[in-house]
Amino acid sequence: MKFFIRSLATASFWKYALFSRDALIAIFATVGSLYFLMELMDFLGIYTKDKYSKFAIFPILAAAILWVIATRRPVSRVVYKVPKRDVMFEVKIGDIFAEGGDTVISTNTTFDTDMASGLISPDSLQGQLALKFFQGNTAEIDRQLAVGLSGVNSSINPNALGKKHEYPIGTVAKVNAGNKTFYFLAMSRLNSHGTAYSTLRDVEDALECLWQFIANQGHLHDLAVPLVGTGRGRIDTSRKKMTEKIAQSFADAAVGKVFSNKLTIMIRPEDAERFQVNLFEIKDYLSRSLHI
Repeated sequence: MKFFIRSLATASFWKYALFSRDALIAIFATVGSLYFLMELMDFLGIYTKDKYSKFAIFPILAAAILWVIATRRPVSRVVYKVPKRDVMFEVKIGDIFAEGGDTVISTNTTFDTDMASGLISPDSLQGQLALKFFQGNTAEIDRQLAVGLSGVNSSINPNALGKKHEYPIGTVAKVNAGNKTFYFLAMSRLNSHGTAYSTLRDVEDALECLWQFIANQGHLHDLAVPLVGTGRGRIDTSRKKMTEKIAQSFADAAVGKVFSNKLTIMIRPEDAERFQVNLFEIKDYLSRSLHI
């Protein structure tokens, strides 16, 4: 509800709801429909044209504008189902940990979990996961990561601030908490100051590896994915564009096979507000430009 109210004050909402090409088409279509209704009433003798004021066009136009605005109100989720396929895309503003199904957690190539040293922020997805599902017990997360990473090729980085074993971009390890499965995805690196950084290519490669891992070792559950790389990955790509890239990457991997019937791309409410994310534009992309 807070996002809904604040969206009304954003320029992007009004641009889309009233001044975009689609909005103008909808307004003219509504005016045409109302005019047709007037003609029909005149033809049936219910309310003849001589009773209309010559200024009737203004309330008709106002009614059309109000109708279009009401039908294009701010939303917190959009859904697109692929025609003739049991595959659904959802883009949602909210808490990723409140979603059902399996969840993707972006991490660095050394799979560090230490929050006590400040290497991993409690506000990051990893930090929130540790606090919400493991009561801050990162030792249990480390144990499960070690099991998942056993047998995976790695290199030793003696200068790393945390763990010394470094894995390739796109490495995935499962972590379970109750009936929830989390896929830790290596898509960033830590520099000598402990700051994470990534590139758009890293994210693209990591996503490709993620879908392959889930296809081979997943459970055919619904998937919830954050906007990887746009936060601590420090990638200079808009939230809208990253949403599109994640959706298309999933679509490309789903050609000829099914490893999940639903992908939910989660956007943090504060990011949606700060960067004026427009879900209407994203849904337009999914329905018009997504190749699958």
